[in-house]
Order: sequence, then structure tokens, then C-alpha cells
Amino acid sequence: MIAGLRLKTMTAETDLTMIAIFVGQFVNTAILLVLNNANFNDFDEGVGPLSTVFMVGTECDFGVNWYRKIGAIIISTLIAQAMWPLIELTIFGAMLKGTQWMDRDFGSDSYSTKMPTAQAYVDLYAGPIYLIHYRYSMILLHIGCAFLYGTAMPILFVVAFFAFVILYLNERLLVCYYYREPPSFDEQITLKAISLIRWLPTMCLPFIFWQMGNRQIFETETYILDRSSDVKLSGHTIETAMTHTNPLQMTYNSGPFFLFVSILTFYILKWFKEMVLDDEEEEDQLCEGLADYYSALEENDKAVLVGTEKYFLENYGIRTFQEAQFERLQKSESADLEKIIMGVATYRPMDSIRYQQELQFEPPRLEEDGSIKRDGVIFISTVE
Repeated sequence: MIAGLRLKTMTAETDLTMIAIFVGQFVNTAILLVLNNANFNDFDEGVGPLSTVFMVGTECDFGVNWYRKIGAIIISTLIAQAMWPLIELTIFGAMLKGTQWMDRDFGSDSYSTKMPTAQAYVDLYAGPIYLIHYRYSMILLHIGCAFLYGTAMPILFVVAFFAFVILYLNERLLVCYYYREPPSFDEQITLKAISLIRWLPTMCLPFIFWQMGNRQIFETETYILDRSSDVKLSGHTIETAMTHTNPLQMTYNSGPFFLFVSILTFYILKWFKEMVLDDEEEEDQLCEGLADYYSALEENDKAVLVGTEKYFLENYGIRTFQEAQFERLQKSESADLEKIIMGVATYRPMDSIRYQQELQFEPPRLEEDGSIKRDGVIFISTVE
């Protein structure tokens, strides 16, 4: 129980670390660069709060200059991120091997060491710790950036694929031959990453809708500049963007908008349905009509659980149930025949009759007179 709690706590901390690293990398790679070069004169004519905060940028929209300057930087940054596992292996692998060679005076005998303790020797030669949360955050970063800018810069999908190939080959080899044995993790961090991946394309749709509304590229809309230092306005505002959402006159950026609205409506209706029918569904799915766990146990299974708990508690001081749970187990009454658990009622291997037959094991059982004993008989059949 303690090990399971520790594993669950470790997994929760890893989930949070993965999300924090992903958010930090995503904001630094995909958001800050855009905002640092953004200009909001089209929205507030240079006198509003947005222009006050972002007053040094020159790009009002995703125009040709934006792709030439900012888009190129985003692509090169993600290519560097894709190559980073190989760069990391080269740099830190060389440092690790160099430290090991220095420890044994550049000889070939790995048992010759200057380490003062056995643990220090193990730490030096066991390899670095495998940071699984960092790998997941890198996967999320490439997927998020690909969906955020990939509609306008399709090469990002190629870069993401290239990054996944490198990461797959790199991790398959290094987990076996380079990293020390990773700690035990359950499937929660993988499920958390998959759930984030599922939402990333949907959350990027409004951004894609705005990208596809650039008037200079898709409408050849131009504005005359009085001075070369003037900001090149785009005429792309929320009002003009919403003119393309007419379902009777759909254009190039109508698809992302209607897709986002459809997905959002679907999940709102789904959430509303779950809220309304939650109690009814919970009642229908409660152990397929069984009673609560303690009442759904067969008398023999309950006698074995109680007898085993008391036997190990009295003889070895070992407790597998919490006190409140064990008290509830002892005081529970048996349910009707159709509401009891059929078959093995626990996940403990020794409660399975097959294990008991194969290993010739009989668990201690609580008798009707309150005593705990074994009958010395191994069951070879069960009553249907």
C-alpha cells in the first residue's frame, strides 16, 4: 500500500513537471517570439492597452515579412529541438565517458577506481537518470507547434516527423545501453500526455482561423505608406474576420472556425448530458448490479480474508487492511446470491483456487466459533 501510494505520488509529480516543462517551452518557442514582434495598430490605432504593452513590434498580421523573419526562426528553432537528443548524447555522453576514463587513470580496467564508496562508483558507471517527463514534453512541443503553425508552414509537420524518428531510435537504444534503469511508472503519465495531444489541435483552430484571414496574401488588400518607417497595416480585424463566417459564403478560413465551433458544441452537449445523467449512469454501472464490496463477498471468501488478516496481525504484526476497512469487513452482512461476486474476489494471487492447487497452499480461515485455523485440505473443485 505504501509502495503504491509512493508510486502514485511520484507519477503525479512527474505529470505536473511534464506539463510545466511543455508550457514553458511552448510559450518560449511559439508565443513570446510572435508577441515580441506583434503590432496592434489595426485594433486600437496605437493608443490602446495592447499597443502600450507591445509597442516595439512591427508585424500587424501573418504577412510575407512575418514568414520571412519570424516563421523562419520558428522553423530553425524546432529543427534544433529535433536534433537536440543527438546533441545531448554527444555532449553529455562524451563528458560521462571522459569522467569514467579519468577515474580509472585512462586504463581499460573498469574495476580500477578512485571512488571513495561503492555507491559513488555505482553513480558514476550506472549512467544518467532517464527523464521521462522531459521526453514527453518534447513530444508535446513538436505536436503543439506543428498544429499551431503547420497550416501556414506545412514543413513543420515534416520537422515533427523527423523529430519523432530521432527520438524513437535514440530512446530505444539509450534506455537499454546508456541510461540507468528507470524508476517504475504506471500508465498515468502516458494517458496524461495523450489527453493533452488530443486537445492541442482543437485549441489551435482559432489561431489557424486568424492566420488564414490575412488580407494581403489571400485578398490582395494593400495600404499605402506615407513613410518607410510607418507600420504596414493589414486591415485584419475581428470585424473583417467574422465576415468570412457566413455559412452561405464560406471562404478559405471558414473551415477552422466552423470546425472549432462544432467540436466545442459537441463537448458542451456531452458535458451537459453527463451532468444530467450522472446519477442514473452511476447507479446502472455500480459493479453490474452487485452490492457493495464487503457485502458482495461470499462467506468463504470473507472468512479467508478475516482469518488471514487476524493470523498475520497476531503472529507477525502485519496489517494489509486499514482499521476502518477491516472493521467494516467484519461487520458486513452477506448479500443475496444474485448480488455476490462470482469467482475470485480479490487481486491477491493466493486467493485464487488455481494458485492454491498448484502451490498446495491453504489460507488461514475464520471459523464460526471465532478460532482461526487451517483444515489441512486443498480444494480440487468448486461448487457451481
